[in-house]
Amino acid sequence: MRTIVFLTVALGFAACAGADTTWRGVHVMAWGSAGGSEGLPVLKRAIDEVLRPLGVNVLVYEVGYNFAFDSHPDLRFEKMITKEEARALARFCKERGIRLIPQFNCLGHQSWVNGNMVFPLMTAHPEFEEAPDLPEAKRAKTLKNWCPLHPDVYPIIFDLIDEIAGAFEADAFHVGMDEVLTFASPKCSRCAGKAPADLFAHAVKELHRHIVGEHTWTMLMWGDRLLDASGANMGNGWEASDKKTAGAIDLIPKDIVICDWHYSLQEYYPSIDLFVEKGFRVWPAGWKDEKAGLRQVEYAKKDTTGKVLGYLGTSWVITPGGFAQALLGEGDAEKLKDRALPAANTLKTCIKALAPPEAVKPQ
Repeated sequence: MRTIVFLTVALGFAACAGADTTWRGVHVMAWGSAGGSEGLPVLKRAIDEVLRPLGVNVLVYEVGYNFAFDSHPDLRFEKMITKEEARALARFCKERGIRLIPQFNCLGHQSWVNGNMVFPLMTAHPEFEEAPDLPEAKRAKTLKNWCPLHPDVYPIIFDLIDEIAGAFEADAFHVGMDEVLTFASPKCSRCAGKAPADLFAHAVKELHRHIVGEHTWTMLMWGDRLLDASGANMGNGWEASDKKTAGAIDLIPKDIVICDWHYSLQEYYPSIDLFVEKGFRVWPAGWKDEKAGLRQVEYAKKDTTGKVLGYLGTSWVITPGGFAQALLGEGDAEKLKDRALPAANTLKTCIKALAPPEAVKPQ
C-alpha cells in the first residue's frame, strides 16, 4: 500500500558507450503532515553516505500537494517544499550522478486514512470526485479518485505537473495511478455504463499526451491497475485490480515505464513477464521483504530483453526523515522498526545484489 515518505530511484542515464544502464531506485515521499522540507537535510546526508555509495542512480521523490504551487495556491498542503528547495535538491542529486524524478499521484489516492484526510484537490473541487455507489458511511472511508472524464480536472492537474517538473528541472515524471478503486459509478453521469478499462486508459492517455506528447518527458506509473487480480500470482485487489481495469494494458502507449510493485514473497512474478510481452519497460518494485525483493532482482539480472530495468525500493515511512535515518543507522529504533528499518535493510540488500556498479559519476 502507498502511504507515506518515499524515495524512488528510477530512470537510467543518457546512453553512451559503456554506460551503466541498470536502474537502482529508491522512492521517498513528502506526504501529508510529514511533508515539507524538514526531512531534506537528513535525506541529503543519506544520499551522500549511503545511497550514492550503494550505486543508487535515480531518486523518485513523491511530491504530491506538498509543494508551493503558484498556479493553484489553494491546492497546497500547509507543509511544503518550495521551488528553490526543489531545484536545490535536484541539482544536489545531479551532481552526485543521481537522476531525480518527481511524482504526483494522479486519478487515485486523493484521500487517505479511512477518509480522515481529504487531499486539497477534492477539498477545493468536490465536484471532481467519481462518487462510489456506496452508503455514505462506507463511502467516507473509501479512497477518493477523480472522475476520469471530468473536462475541468486535467487543465488543473497539468498546471501542477508543469510547476513540479519545472522546479525539479525534470525530464521524467511519475504519475502514480495506483490503487484506484471507483470506476463507472452509476452516480456519475459521464462514466456510468462505460467499461472501467476504457476509463482508466483514457486517464493514462490524457496524462501521456501532456507529459510525453507536449513535453517529451518520460512517463512512469504504477502497474497494479493493469493486472487482473484473478490471475495466478498476480496479487490481491491492491497490487492487482479486481475493478475490471486490466484490459487497459492493451490500450495505453508502450513507452510508459511500468513500476510493478509486489511486496510479499511469491514463487514467481508473472506480471513482470506480462509487461515485457506487451512491449513495456518494467521496473520491479519491492518494500521490506528481503526474499521478495531478491527474487525480483533476479528477473532484472536474468533479463535478455533490455526491458527489465533494475530494482526499485520503496519505504512508505511517514516520519519526516525516518527512512533516511534508518539508512544512516540513526533515530529511534523502536519507532522505525516496523517500516523504516526493514525497508532500508531490504533496499541495501537488493541494490547490492544487482551487478555492482562502478563508482557513480556525475552526468
